[in-house]
Amino acid sequence: MNRRRWCVGWIMVWSLTMPAVALSGADKAPAAGLWLITPEEAAMEPAFESGPPGGGAIDAGREDISAGPQIEVLKPLDGGHVPSPVEVAVRFVPRLGPVDLASLKVSIVKFITIDITDRVKPFATTEGIQVKEANIPSGSHRVRISVADTAGGISVKEVTMEVR
Repeated sequence: MNRRRWCVGWIMVWSLTMPAVALSGADKAPAAGLWLITPEEAAMEPAFESGPPGGGAIDAGREDISAGPQIEVLKPLDGGHVPSPVEVAVRFVPRLGPVDLASLKVSIVKFITIDITDRVKPFATTEGIQVKEANIPSGSHRVRISVADTAGGISVKEVTMEVR
């Protein structure tokens, strides 16, 4: 009888905990063939380079702010031409305090900015972002990365790449 109770108890514990582990993603590596930018997002209207046609108050120019951690984009090089899949390597260098990874935000700069942070987070640490093979459709893409430190400093870096 004790053996049966033990088996039933073990099955109950396993059945209650395994769905939580599966949902947390703790047992999975990020999927191969990840689309950092989907073909649908790549096809969206690009951002205005110097405001809307005819002028106006919107300034959608390049944004680089560096009061927080230094953001070093190692791969792909800004303005570079790269084949897909693309290797992404970004380094965060702390300045006033440790990098606050919860503040990380990664966006595609289009007419409407597209937040892709959730796709990047599995590859991010307080030291940077490393993606060995990210699928990115052909074309020109502008990506904005922002991160803060625990002292409250924020840095923003934009990089443009041409994917062949």
